[in-house]
Amino acid sequence: MAPKILFLHGGGTNADIFRLQARKLVHLLGSRFDLVFPEGFLECGAGPDVLPMFEGCEPFRQWLHDSPSRPEPEALDWASGVDRLVKEVLQRQGSFVGVIGFSQGAKAAMHLLRFLEKREREGGPMNPMLFSVMICGTVPLQGVKDPRDARAKKFEDCLALGKIETPSLHLIADDDPWRAESETLMEFFSPRTRSVVRYKAGHHMPKEDGLNQRVVDFVYGEYDGM
Repeated sequence: MAPKILFLHGGGTNADIFRLQARKLVHLLGSRFDLVFPEGFLECGAGPDVLPMFEGCEPFRQWLHDSPSRPEPEALDWASGVDRLVKEVLQRQGSFVGVIGFSQGAKAAMHLLRFLEKREREGGPMNPMLFSVMICGTVPLQGVKDPRDARAKKFEDCLALGKIETPSLHLIADDDPWRAESETLMEFFSPRTRSVVRYKAGHHMPKEDGLNQRVVDFVYGEYDGM
């Protein structure tokens, strides 16, 4: 049985759209790994640049309740999304050797990795994830640090839960409107096990062959190195 990699789509898309967006990685990784594209649990509106290209591809979905349109800290909920990822994806489909997340999918992957590492530290099953790839990732509560903003305290509490040790590769696009969030997302990962690639592009999956190959090299390096 081929080892599995979990692919988590961005907010406002869905699994079918993400498989198309990630087609170069699918081509490069699909011969060795079983690539699993689950659907986000929450219906929502279309994400950035989804329309008009993917008109008719509804429903659009997201993983988490965490957006600027819901500014009250008590309304922002990611724990339920992580619980469902564990129960409806990991427990049903078995262990995954790694996770690749785009945009909100990277944020969901971060929460999932933190859960798996915490569970292992507390005597539970070993974290099966050997690597993670965060592409144009966003960050909990938009990384708000202004103490006048009600989200700031909850963000700091989230950040203080500890660094993720699972090796991570962060792809940060220079022209991404959410670049600042991608930079902040790295703060959740241990400097000892993280690496970063910055490149000229907007908020989309990497299109250049060389950049996709760097992701593949990282995946193979972490998987074969264990």
